[in-house]
Amino acid sequence: MPPEHSNFARITTLLLFLLAVGFAAEPRKITVYAPRANYQIDILAPGGVDYVGLTDLLEPLGRLESRSDGRKLSFIFNGAETDFEANTRQVRTRGNPVPDLPANFLLLNGRGYVPVASIVQLLPRIANQAAEFHSASRRLFVGSTQLHFTAELRHAPSRLVLTFPAPVNPSVVVEKSRVRLSFRREPVVGNGTGAVSYGDPFLAGTSFTETPNGAEFIANILQPATVVIGDAGRTVTISAQAAPVPSAVPQPLPNVQPRPPATPPPPRPRPFVILDAAHGGDDPGAALSPTLLEKTVNLALARRLQKELEARGISVVLTRTADNSLSLDQRAISANTSHAALYVAIHASTSGHGVRLYTSMVALQSGQSRRSFSPWELAQSPYLQQSSLAAAALAAQCAADGLPVRRSTAPLRPLNSVTLAAIALEVAPLGSSPDELATSEYQQSIATSLASAIASLRGKLEEAQ
Repeated sequence: MPPEHSNFARITTLLLFLLAVGFAAEPRKITVYAPRANYQIDILAPGGVDYVGLTDLLEPLGRLESRSDGRKLSFIFNGAETDFEANTRQVRTRGNPVPDLPANFLLLNGRGYVPVASIVQLLPRIANQAAEFHSASRRLFVGSTQLHFTAELRHAPSRLVLTFPAPVNPSVVVEKSRVRLSFRREPVVGNGTGAVSYGDPFLAGTSFTETPNGAEFIANILQPATVVIGDAGRTVTISAQAAPVPSAVPQPLPNVQPRPPATPPPPRPRPFVILDAAHGGDDPGAALSPTLLEKTVNLALARRLQKELEARGISVVLTRTADNSLSLDQRAISANTSHAALYVAIHASTSGHGVRLYTSMVALQSGQSRRSFSPWELAQSPYLQQSSLAAAALAAQCAADGLPVRRSTAPLRPLNSVTLAAIALEVAPLGSSPDELATSEYQQSIATSLASAIASLRGKLEEAQ
């Protein structure tokens, strides 16, 4: 065989091999859900460690500039500069320390790559954005983009109602024994319960899973069902399909007694607690660090506390589920019309350590009852005793869990205008770094203690309403 034919054959074989490998190996990606955009970034795995490109990650989140001298890469994101050095784990920022990376920073062809495991630490410091990464499904949630849903089984007629804080548009498949809702674009996450058994004649149980392709909710049904998306995409109702009525020639039925009127469906249970993440939107709250705003920490804590409470079977509503503005009067009105038993305002601070609990400083008005007309600024007065009971329970639980805790009264609005048991809590770091407030470990410890205390108030506050 001539040499040129031999070379051509070898090259052809190599190309076919590379194509086969390329088609066989499905590229892995991370799906990023951010306040302004949803996008995907590729995963590289040099040396068996998963990496992502910093430019791919940060560019959709804000204004990004970069420069490299072949050894060091400097990123300027929204005016703040961060330096990375190739083949080291150190990260340098201006006045905001960052923990070392779990693996070396890579600089390839002028592009920087960081380990996937470092994303949740880097984003709060570089981009002033909290981050939550679900490694099994490769889904990254930036800020407070997660959509937590509630599922409520109602009767007469039998139906399962899923409620979302923002519009969703799932693909729906109705089969003989199950209904499958697939969320491929929305950042829908579960409430931590996974599979739920109902044992109902209509609904045997439900399950929720996350995958790299999105999220999936499955209802295992025992009767034919229909699915309706309502409230501008904020509710999905899975209903038992009414049995067809057979046609027949009506026959006279003498002496038939009229049926009693149908019993109306039971009222929807009211929430036990309303969580109010302070600040939001144009009101950032305190600047806890150069890259961490109070409004972000408040909403993250509210989300974690909601998840812990719902896992204990406690119904919860939030005054805000995203980065939006609410006036103090709007917050009070939301609390007063929620029919909840407890209102909790959530704040964060770098002053002090641990948890501080506040009740209203409004004076107890002599002779004033809950049925009396109350001036707006004194509406909390008849509820001070219940507010103090709630604050004492939360303080005792925090102390039992080893969290520094302090109680006092304060003129914090909108407590004075809330017509139910009302407290405000302010969370500060345990150590000297304000960035501790953004860590999932510290937020989880706070949420667990508070949820246990609030659960202990069931019955006590409801009897007093």
